[in-house]
Amino acid sequence: MDSKGRTHLIIGAGVFGTSTALHLIESDPSATVTLLDQTPFPCPLAASHDINKIIRADYGDAFYSKLALEAQELWRDDPLYKPYYHESGIIKIDDAGLSHQMVDNYRNLGVEFTAGIMTPENARTQFDGLYGDGDWRDVKEVFWNPQSGWADAKAALTSTIEAAIDRGVEYVEATVSSLLFDQGGECTGVQTENGRNLMADHVILCTGAQTAKLLADSAPHRKKLQADGRMLAAGVVTAVVRLTPEQKGKFGVGPVFIQGMEHILGSDTYTRLFILWRTHYAHSLGEVLPPTHDGILKFCRDVTFTNKLYHAESNQTISAPPSRASQRTWGQDVPSSLKQEIFDVMVKIFGNEVKGFEFESYRMCWDAITPNQDWIISPHPHCQRLYVATAGSFHGWKFLPTVGRYVIQMLQGNLDEEKARRWSWDRENKGGAHPGGWPQRDLKDC
Repeated sequence: MDSKGRTHLIIGAGVFGTSTALHLIESDPSATVTLLDQTPFPCPLAASHDINKIIRADYGDAFYSKLALEAQELWRDDPLYKPYYHESGIIKIDDAGLSHQMVDNYRNLGVEFTAGIMTPENARTQFDGLYGDGDWRDVKEVFWNPQSGWADAKAALTSTIEAAIDRGVEYVEATVSSLLFDQGGECTGVQTENGRNLMADHVILCTGAQTAKLLADSAPHRKKLQADGRMLAAGVVTAVVRLTPEQKGKFGVGPVFIQGMEHILGSDTYTRLFILWRTHYAHSLGEVLPPTHDGILKFCRDVTFTNKLYHAESNQTISAPPSRASQRTWGQDVPSSLKQEIFDVMVKIFGNEVKGFEFESYRMCWDAITPNQDWIISPHPHCQRLYVATAGSFHGWKFLPTVGRYVIQMLQGNLDEEKARRWSWDRENKGGAHPGGWPQRDLKDC
């Protein structure tokens, strides 16, 4: 299918939508490209709107390692992205053997790399001993890659949207109430809450955690149109500490640190089973990024949860972000148990180095996640002119410079066989980016 000269309506101005808009207008300046989101950009409710995000090619899955290396080249060299990238390095500790797999992937891809394995004794003394008082029980080896880092998320996303607008993309601020269909069932556009109809040849859903609910609201009686478990809205809790200038200098020497170990803290059977369950399903249980230029130290607890609700019109249970905006943006509206979990992450990583620290603000970040964390970049097989490019599964942000290229290839029918298979609407969901990240608990249980 040729996308040249067509009209494109992209719903959602996060990473997938923004990258798609920019790549579309750059590949065909004559195209009509509309990028729509519910607030002025960047939308603070979106997973893509954040303080900072990790940039790495350190995957256990070589498929994503290769793609991330391509994106990382642009983070380093492209004038649009380079100002926001910080190559701090990354440390990851886990007990699943992932470290050797990540190193092997670099070797098998035939690229130059500096990633390797260090002993925990060595890691504890690096970075001015910043992590020396953390919880290192049972750690046998440490993955270290000085060529990974992080990016200023909100600033980079804003700059990319502005670049797309400068090249001719129209940004529309509106909330979509429903997709529109013709008598034959083809998708023709969207209707907004204020009653405006926006029409296009291609309607591209980059709607993240809102996708399942939008499909259910739009066509409740079209069962084959529904997400139906292909993706879920899932959340993780994040929190920030505001550092003093002295503290910023001290913590600024550290890399991104991912804590992938969970310890059995109790002797009773229930505690052991619960911790073992949580360990199995948590690909990385907590992380911290280096402080930003204004002294913000961000932590994340990487154990996901859903927000399930019954959708009466379509007679199905779906997961969707909470209706209260305060449960999707920075503030205090987070369950106390989740606040405790992320506090434990901070102490586990730094020990007494963070004695007396208090979190200034919390956020539940909501994304669409698939069973194996492969994205969905696919025509909808049961609705002509409707396309899905979403489900970043908490690892899509780093692909801001490149993911739109794959969406264009999908629109044109040019995705290579492996990408088309792994990102299709209907697939086996084997393997994937972070197997085990599928949520096993719900917000109401937290």
